[in-house]
Amino acid sequence: MINSAPEAQPVKNRFVQDLRFDLPASLAVALVALPLCLGIAVASDAPPISGIISGIIGGLLVGALSGSHTSVSGPAAGLTAVVLAALASFDGIFETFLVAVVLAGFIQIGMGLLRAGFIANYFPNSVIRGLLAAIGLILIFKQIPHAFGIDQDPEGDFSFLQPDNENTFSELGYLASRLHVGAILVSSLCLALIILWEKTPLKKLMIPSSLAAVAAGTGLNFAFMQFYPAWALGGQHLVTLPEFDGVGDLGKLLTFPNWSQLFSEHGGHILFVAVELALIASLETLLNVEAVDKLDPQKRHSPLNRELLAQGVGNVACGLVGGLPVTSVVVRSSVNVHTGAVSKKSAIMHGAILAGSVALLPGLLSSIPLAALAAVLLYTGYKLASISVFRDYWQRGWTQFLPFIATALAILFTDLLIGILIGLGVGLFFILRSSSRTPIAFNNEKYTTGDIIRLKFSSQLTFLNRASLCETLGKLPRGAEVILDATETDYIDQDIQDVIRTFRDEEAPAHNIRLNMVGFKDSYALTSQVEYINVLTEETQRQLTPERVLQILRDGNERFTSGKQVPRDLRRQVSLTSRTQHPMAAVLSCIDSRTTSELIFDLGLGDIFSIRVAGNVINSDVLGSLEYATQVAGAKLIVVKGHTNCGAINAAIDGVKLGHVTGLLSKVQKVLSHECQTHGQRTTENPEFVGNITRLNVLASMEQILAQSPTIAALVAKGSLAIVGAIYDTSTGKVEFLDGGSQPVRQEELSAELPG
Repeated sequence: MINSAPEAQPVKNRFVQDLRFDLPASLAVALVALPLCLGIAVASDAPPISGIISGIIGGLLVGALSGSHTSVSGPAAGLTAVVLAALASFDGIFETFLVAVVLAGFIQIGMGLLRAGFIANYFPNSVIRGLLAAIGLILIFKQIPHAFGIDQDPEGDFSFLQPDNENTFSELGYLASRLHVGAILVSSLCLALIILWEKTPLKKLMIPSSLAAVAAGTGLNFAFMQFYPAWALGGQHLVTLPEFDGVGDLGKLLTFPNWSQLFSEHGGHILFVAVELALIASLETLLNVEAVDKLDPQKRHSPLNRELLAQGVGNVACGLVGGLPVTSVVVRSSVNVHTGAVSKKSAIMHGAILAGSVALLPGLLSSIPLAALAAVLLYTGYKLASISVFRDYWQRGWTQFLPFIATALAILFTDLLIGILIGLGVGLFFILRSSSRTPIAFNNEKYTTGDIIRLKFSSQLTFLNRASLCETLGKLPRGAEVILDATETDYIDQDIQDVIRTFRDEEAPAHNIRLNMVGFKDSYALTSQVEYINVLTEETQRQLTPERVLQILRDGNERFTSGKQVPRDLRRQVSLTSRTQHPMAAVLSCIDSRTTSELIFDLGLGDIFSIRVAGNVINSDVLGSLEYATQVAGAKLIVVKGHTNCGAINAAIDGVKLGHVTGLLSKVQKVLSHECQTHGQRTTENPEFVGNITRLNVLASMEQILAQSPTIAALVAKGSLAIVGAIYDTSTGKVEFLDGGSQPVRQEELSAELPG
């Protein structure tokens, strides 16, 4: 039997280790969540306890079912306007509204089962970051009045227009006339303590700075009550809980849905509100979860379909017991992250703390000043909307900055829902603009047989790419050889297929365009067709000159070093070269594994003869191969290619003796006496000397070819063949042709190059 005990211990240790971080974080989140839950309920014109119920369910139930490590759920400020309008349409009857909440939850469960979470993958990052920045700004502007003791606007109200007939900015005008000295002192102490805590070794303590700040602010207010009552905070300046008589009275605060309304004249409207709530809550949740994932120091990704399921179950539960609809909430989640939470246990425990504290410690909670909580939220807002975020998106350019700033300002001046929709609209505009202006990948590829234009499609082609595709096809020159390449394309929608079909059947023939289509799947109403020949034919070989072949090799090496190699259908080349070959050049090179000529010159099958021997030395077998390549097969160019860091050259300089290698190296060693430039260190330790020997060895091989092969010498003299030397740099991938390599080399020139 396998003993599993050793496996259990690490799991237990991990649980305890996580608890050290998650428990303090959950306390901090619960302190922030409590007034927000109450404030959102009040702003929604719902019973105050409904916000608490949602906070508890969002923590205990949604937190347990969610796959997110950092997201915290609860009543959402983004749904305030929707809830307010829905309640008004139901004549303020909360029991009718709860029916819609339950149905919305079931719709969300269905969306999760249908895997609708993929929608979040299409949210632009600029919009998500704009959402975070907007919430940060709202926290700052909304909490400044609370920090000064102006508490008419309920906590959790994120709308620009406030229930107290002010707006986010107009209320700031009353700071001087309505300020409360005690609130200013409490908020200042708390904010200073948080900053000090985060900037000093106090940060290493297991107590979050926000929890310490709230405790200090509450203690300071107690001191005011005892010693200077004029500065003491009470009444609306403190957290206000719903009134109830003992724990046993809590059940009376629950409200249950009136199912009979579903079958009344309100039934159709209830269904409409349910769909509205489900869609908006799901959109807000997906956006918020994506945003919170970006705050996670461990950069973990939340399973979005599971999140929809968890939110759906949570909303069913909220509707059944009298809670407001829940979503993932950025404010609570960001506090959770910033206070050091490492797992979803923090979200679950925050729900338990909410439930326990409301039931067992209402007196203690009701003594917490809103000014202390305002300091916590002010610091959170600063973290979300730091100047560096705005600077970063400004530096990214207009296409990123405008959706970012539009989202932030729209949320700030309206509410979360409208602002998000505006941000998504601006983001969509730039996506459409980019799709219509950015052409399909257009490459003018230079093959040995001629130029071919390749239009390479991306992984997805939809109607968004229609304008770009039409523009690109319209610019193709008459008589061109064109490849439509869909080898990396997973999906082509019907609109794009229609455009391609029209071009294939009508426009291409009219403009004498030779069209090739590769990579199209059988499921498309289009089939691949290949007519171009991308291997050398006898006719093409006959038309080539030595100078043209040399330029082809130069261009190929440039593509190789720049990473712009021509894509090749090697299977098709195998088929086309199976019976015959007509190479344009013969390359004599070293056997070194780093110097494969076909790769270095970006060539395909059948383009060159490749002859390889250590040190690119000459013997009868090499000469026979070269004569066959040129006289029989018609190659127009011989390239003798040495390379840097050549083992054969180094071994020859060092005088290595090793079996048959000794005889081969003797051919290279003959060149050593021709090197007259180096008078000092003539060893492999001198790279300049080694480089000179490498070059002279190439020139010597070229001279031996012309001297020992009358056949090749005659072809060179006639001008139908040229011979060039080259050095390949193993460090850069570049090929240097000796003397420029632009003209055929005569034997007397080689003799002059080799000092006697």
